[in-house]
Amino acid sequence: MEKILSQEEIDQLFRAAQGAAPSAAASLQRVVQNCDFREAGQLTKDQVRQVTLLHENFAPNLANSLGAYLRVAFEISLVSVEQIGYKDFLSRIPEQTYFSTALLMPLEEVAAIQLDLPVTYPMIDLLLGGPGQSLAEPRDLTEIEEQILESVVALLCRELQSTWQLILPVEFTVGQRLKHGQIMSLMPAGERALNLSFEIRLNDTRGALNLVFPAVASNTVLRKLAQQGAASRRKPSATDSARLRERMQEALLTVELDLENVPVRVRDFVNLQAGEILPLGHALHESMFLTVNGHKVFGGTPVGCGPLRGALVRQVLPPLELTERERS
Repeated sequence: MEKILSQEEIDQLFRAAQGAAPSAAASLQRVVQNCDFREAGQLTKDQVRQVTLLHENFAPNLANSLGAYLRVAFEISLVSVEQIGYKDFLSRIPEQTYFSTALLMPLEEVAAIQLDLPVTYPMIDLLLGGPGQSLAEPRDLTEIEEQILESVVALLCRELQSTWQLILPVEFTVGQRLKHGQIMSLMPAGERALNLSFEIRLNDTRGALNLVFPAVASNTVLRKLAQQGAASRRKPSATDSARLRERMQEALLTVELDLENVPVRVRDFVNLQAGEILPLGHALHESMFLTVNGHKVFGGTPVGCGPLRGALVRQVLPPLELTERERS
């Protein structure tokens, strides 16, 4: 027999369902966070640190090389390390700039070298024998000036190659100067490129130097740096420890048998002649200090070992840090 619900019972069921709906929805509620796709794929703090450490000597080495080449004081410092879209990078640089390429072999990739024009003028003037003056009004470089500046780019590529070869067998060679209309086609607009930004100070002139590496090259470097970091964090195996112990056993140490704080009168030295004996006031049964690389390790006395001299170890001295801790 079917049970027929009254209108009041139906209303009660609806009210119960409506009251349970918010609690069920609340239990299924998810936490939603905003996502900025421009920040996706950014370098981690550890990656920035690794890239910075790799290039920490590049800036001073380049400054020294340029200073010796141009015979003037240079200051170059690393300002930032970031992974950025190539189009976003181009939007930051001035329209009038020096833009060249470098070939990376055997990766078969092309990197970009951007240099602010105000810094290039003093360099060219120095290479031409001048005092390194800047131009009051910025202008684009002539073909002759570009050829003169290629020697600076070649020096930069040499220092960069020395830096990267610490982790990667790569060769940097000078490419070609690109005009403003050719810059956009060097890399895809959306490619995530590695951008190293430096500040150059030459006399009273400041300017930026940007190195831009395509994704293939930057990912290769980041992968090598990650492998090196993992290898440095890896605990040494039993074989590694045994090999290290074996090598250390072949190391040479400087060992001396010394007396310490032995008072001798000056008059005993004045008339001292060869063949005479100088009393040191040290009893034969008292130990001397056997030092290893300048550190007191044993107490001992001199003995004969056949035709050679030796030291009889009578006691093992406590470690220096333990002695200092007991004194404090």
